[in-house]
Amino acid sequence: MWDSLYICMEPLLTHSPFRKLRQNALAIVMKHIHYEDENSRNISIGCVEKSLCMLTCWIKNPNGDYFKKHLARIPDYIWIAEDGINLQYGGALAVKSGTLVFPLQALLICDMTNDIGPILMKGHEFVKESQDNPSGDFKSMYRHISKGSWTFLDQDHCWQVSNCTAEGLKCCLLFSMMSPEIVGVKMDHNRLFDYVDIILSLQ
Repeated sequence: MWDSLYICMEPLLTHSPFRKLRQNALAIVMKHIHYEDENSRNISIGCVEKSLCMLTCWIKNPNGDYFKKHLARIPDYIWIAEDGINLQYGGALAVKSGTLVFPLQALLICDMTNDIGPILMKGHEFVKESQDNPSGDFKSMYRHISKGSWTFLDQDHCWQVSNCTAEGLKCCLLFSMMSPEIVGVKMDHNRLFDYVDIILSLQ
């Protein structure tokens, strides 16, 4: 069936006026792909989308910068182990902000603050740095606001997740009640407001 459609439609789509329409559609698709690549630092939302975006960039220009940037992020998903080539959804990024906040919350509520101060300070710094802030006109790319949110993996992932954002906010509020000498500089209030805004917008 698909072969028949291709044989019948391909000659039609390569002639005017359909050729111009097709070129415009392909240009819009590439614009969306490049926006996604830019905001996710070329790791995309997952391994399947990354493969498709990378393949599209290679078809467009095998020697181009877009494709080369994709190649640089392949180790985030694929690596060679003793049992051969492995592929993971989040790859090397799989245990990041979405899962880090839970152990941090456990450490914060136990009475060991003086013993684990350096760990808490590093965790607090990571949580603050993981806040997402997309670039460009996200509305024209059909994306929901994500400024102030947390992603499942890390800031590179760029797709906000409601429960990760809520747990991250809880973590930051717990840190804000502690001494800056132990956990470092508190998060700016405006950034906390961004968290609340994104959570409310997702309801």
